Amino acid sequence: MVNLQAINTFSRHHKGSLAYRLFSYFAVILLLILGAQNAAEHALVKTLLQVPTKVQKEMLDLAIQAEVMLGEGDMDELADWEKAQDYYLFVLDKDRNVLSGRKMHPHFEFKLNFIRKLDSILDSQVNQPIIAVPLNNQNQLVIQFPHEKHPAHQFRYYFAISQVVIAVLILTVFSWLLARYLQKPLTQLQEASRRLAEGDFSVRVGNEVGDGVREFSELAKDFDHMTQRIYDLAEKQRRLIRDVSHELKTPLARHSLALHLLRRHLTEDQQAMADKLERESEEMNDLVSEILEFSRLENASYAPELVPLQLETLCSLHTLESQYGKGDGQTILCQVPKGLPLVMADNRLTSRVIKNLLSNAMKYAGEKATITISAYEFGEYINVEVTDNGRGIPKQHLKHIFNAFTRIEEARDKKSGGTGLGLAIVKEAMIVMNGKVKAENCQPSGLRITLSFPAYR
Repeated sequence: MVNLQAINTFSRHHKGSLAYRLFSYFAVILLLILGAQNAAEHALVKTLLQVPTKVQKEMLDLAIQAEVMLGEGDMDELADWEKAQDYYLFVLDKDRNVLSGRKMHPHFEFKLNFIRKLDSILDSQVNQPIIAVPLNNQNQLVIQFPHEKHPAHQFRYYFAISQVVIAVLILTVFSWLLARYLQKPLTQLQEASRRLAEGDFSVRVGNEVGDGVREFSELAKDFDHMTQRIYDLAEKQRRLIRDVSHELKTPLARHSLALHLLRRHLTEDQQAMADKLERESEEMNDLVSEILEFSRLENASYAPELVPLQLETLCSLHTLESQYGKGDGQTILCQVPKGLPLVMADNRLTSRVIKNLLSNAMKYAGEKATITISAYEFGEYINVEVTDNGRGIPKQHLKHIFNAFTRIEEARDKKSGGTGLGLAIVKEAMIVMNGKVKAENCQPSGLRITLSFPAYR
């Protein structure tokens, strides 16, 4: 009783497992292959193991000639005719006596006990059966079937080919069915992981995968649990950043107010220290503002207002504004042609990304750099390029420059300023506006950042 309960428990536990299902499927495949091969063998026996049509025709012609010889009644001539044939044959009466008087080989005489008809099924092994063709007056022509014409010579090749074909066909069909059966939950998990990587934390696959296969069902549940856990952690992190940033705004405002009031009581020599404190306060305030902006974009809480925009006007405006903040040796050029198609974008975010790129180039391209902003039509997009002829960025760091708080040691330091969020905001803003951004080094030196805006059609 205990053993039966254990067996039932084991069966219930493993019945829905992938191993159990695979074993069942392959067992069915094996049985089908064996059954199909057995049926094919019987079909081949009936189809191929017969006296070939050409040989049957020759034997029937010989029977007609034997009838003519018997009609003439010359047994010596009949004997000569039998000897002259390619087949070993005799004409027998109803008592199986040789009419021509020729001596019969004992082995041939013995095989007369196993005479076959012309349309009978031959053996699957090569032999020399005796074929009988009936004549008039109960006579018969008996012919020894030549072994070189026996169809069993090719039978083993036909059978081997049929085995291979049947196995391939059945395995192909079952592999396709099995692949579809296994591919469906894998595709669902793959699609869910892709959506999760893009920031969609609402994705769930437990109900879609179902309980058909225990391993997939458990994997789907673990995936859903992981998704919820990542969502909770991400929410805690974003809430922390948002709350901390908001909380910093108040003391920073008080700090600025106190510094403004303090300036009235400072001597002229002490004003330089106040200026330094004010710059530090402004830098901290800019950092908090950048963090809040980045948090809104990354959190998908920013609802962009996508409207048709003219890039020429925005690029010209920011180029003009940048003239007041550039270095003494820097040159900023705007080479945006007139007549470009409009783009679908958010006005505030577009201004922000262009301003960030120009500001980034002015900070890191070098004191004598030439910074150029250009635009052109590229398929379904309008590309805006901000190019400088500075030192560029090491190739291994290019793919990281759009990550938050990324600083390239050679190009970005505390003296150059910056929060490390400018390019990260550019990337998130372009994603929100259904656009793209990429960075690449120029030859022989410099950096090119390309913004791709969807064209308004």
